[in-house]
Amino acid sequence: MENKLIQTKQSYTYLKRQFNIYIYNDIELYVSSCFTYIVLSMYNLELYQLNMTLIYCVYWLGLGILSTIGFGFGFHTGIFFLFPSVINTYDLLENPSYTKTMIKCLPKIVLWGIGSGLGELPPYLVSKNCDKTKIVFTDHKWLKKIYDKCHIKFYKLCLQYIDFKNRKVIFGIILILSSWPNATFDMCGLICGYYDIKLSDFIYPTIIGKGFIKAPLQCLVVLYLYVNESDYKLLTYSPVNINVLLNILFIVMLVYFTNKSIVYVSSLEKQLNKIE
Repeated sequence: MENKLIQTKQSYTYLKRQFNIYIYNDIELYVSSCFTYIVLSMYNLELYQLNMTLIYCVYWLGLGILSTIGFGFGFHTGIFFLFPSVINTYDLLENPSYTKTMIKCLPKIVLWGIGSGLGELPPYLVSKNCDKTKIVFTDHKWLKKIYDKCHIKFYKLCLQYIDFKNRKVIFGIILILSSWPNATFDMCGLICGYYDIKLSDFIYPTIIGKGFIKAPLQCLVVLYLYVNESDYKLLTYSPVNINVLLNILFIVMLVYFTNKSIVYVSSLEKQLNKIE
């Protein structure tokens, strides 16, 4: 206990010294620089436009991050901010069309999609930095009963024809999973982090899929429904049903492959315990 108190005091002293060296002594310089920049921005059109552009980018990136950063419980900023903005842009055009609206709204759509891709980082970082030695694997008997009744050829075919160690294959799989409204994409991040896939190999296909494929397609579908005044029922609308089926299929495949890996690791753990 005493050692911890000593370490805490030393850490506090170190941080205080660093603050005095790098921040406190130059705080007048920082304040004067910020004030000068604000004044110049008020009278310089180029700086003002640059500030507005930065605020615009941060705003839509932030909304995108908020939509996915909550481990599956993000704030639905697409429904409350992005889609109404796209529809409002369509209404304000003199000769509205899909092409004009999408071109004008493309920057905010892509920024929002990129932000939603960045919001998928927490699950990846949590599983990547966790202590894997303390994870306890247990056999799931109820899942084993289900799998014993199911055909396992699909699992063997995937392992036989798909090279999961190939970076191009990993890139393609993550890109496909991020290119549609996937409600369980957090699990993809958890798996990628657990198996120590590089951050670049995870985030690049995620940003491409969410920012340049999924988000524009979502806005185009919403705009189409608005323009055509489609009065559809949620349970009978085919895109919704297809998306629900894809999410269910992904969950089943995820549970299947994950459980196979857990059962395999558990058997190895038992064999090691017998040897010891």
